[in-house]
Amino acid sequence: MIKNIINELMKDKKKLIISIVLILFIIGLIPKISRFITTAKEAREVEYIAITETPIITDGENKLELSGELKPFLHTEIFSRINGLVNQRYVQLGEHVEKGQLLATIDTPDLDAEAMSAKSALISAEKHLMETQYQYNYAKQTYDRYKKSGVNGAISKQEIDSKYNDFKTSEMNYLGAKADVARAKSDLNRLTALQGYKRVVAPFSGIISKYNIDAGANVVAGGSTTSTSLFEIQQIDKFRATIFVPQNYVRFIHDNQAVDVFIPENPQQKIRGYISQISGKLDNISRSMEVALVIPNDGKSGLYSGLYVKTIINLNNSQKILTVNPACITTLTTPDQYVVEVRPDSTIHFIKIKQGRDLGDRIEILEGLKGNEKLITNVKDNFKEGQKIKFK
Repeated sequence: MIKNIINELMKDKKKLIISIVLILFIIGLIPKISRFITTAKEAREVEYIAITETPIITDGENKLELSGELKPFLHTEIFSRINGLVNQRYVQLGEHVEKGQLLATIDTPDLDAEAMSAKSALISAEKHLMETQYQYNYAKQTYDRYKKSGVNGAISKQEIDSKYNDFKTSEMNYLGAKADVARAKSDLNRLTALQGYKRVVAPFSGIISKYNIDAGANVVAGGSTTSTSLFEIQQIDKFRATIFVPQNYVRFIHDNQAVDVFIPENPQQKIRGYISQISGKLDNISRSMEVALVIPNDGKSGLYSGLYVKTIINLNNSQKILTVNPACITTLTTPDQYVVEVRPDSTIHFIKIKQGRDLGDRIEILEGLKGNEKLITNVKDNFKEGQKIKFK
């Protein structure tokens, strides 16, 4: 009896120890489970918390500043129209020349010999024409006499036909000789005209910005793959410049509108130019319009071809402009640009936009936004249209 009691007590002790161990294990595990749940919850909250901000609407600028590059009003490279050797170059680099001024002369011995041959060919053709003309006149008169005599039956029809054939043969020889003379004259005129290109002259008034020849240099007529330009000439009494006006400013510009031009290194010195041409077409990518300017050059403003300049256009502009944080803009997987809006029900909506100027810390938006949207600045790649998120 006593033995049984002792056994029961031992069994209860083992159960008690096991229970105590299980309780202690569970007590130690509960904080870990709690930390895991808390961490997972915080991770989910961090993953879906979006930072938002609204666009900024400000007054438009009264002046538009754009960059451009000065180009000569007229510019051309002068090629030789004939093959030959340079006899003399008469101008230097940077020299001002007038329209029609002699720049160089070219010796053309081959062309000269060809022209002499053509002149001789013309003289020979003219002599041959005189001979055939005499034969033609004689044959025509003979045929006319025989034709009159044949009316009375004094001459047979066979003799009349023979004289007619002689007349027509001499006529064809005469017409052929006239064609030979015309061809010889045309050939001589062509060669004479080419000899006129032995004198290389300026096509317009300007400065010599480059030359590639000296006395004795071999030149090849322009249009050949081996031909080289003789001179480069620029007209710089006025310059051209091209600027690209953003879409939202296009309506404020017009032909002959005044434009101030200045060199970035010397912004105080401004030169007054004007708009000469407006393309009338917006570029599909940049959403800007090409505009050509004309800037006069008095020779005292320090302007020269290829100079980088700034331009200022007075807009008289009262419009508003809308800008957003650059972080709001995403291209996702398409070439188009989007921003992501958080709607009042906490769902997200992708809005396609058209971007204007990059202002550094802000991006100008031309189309797509009203200005009251809450835009996400930390857009995730896995965002889906209509997805619910947390935001602040």
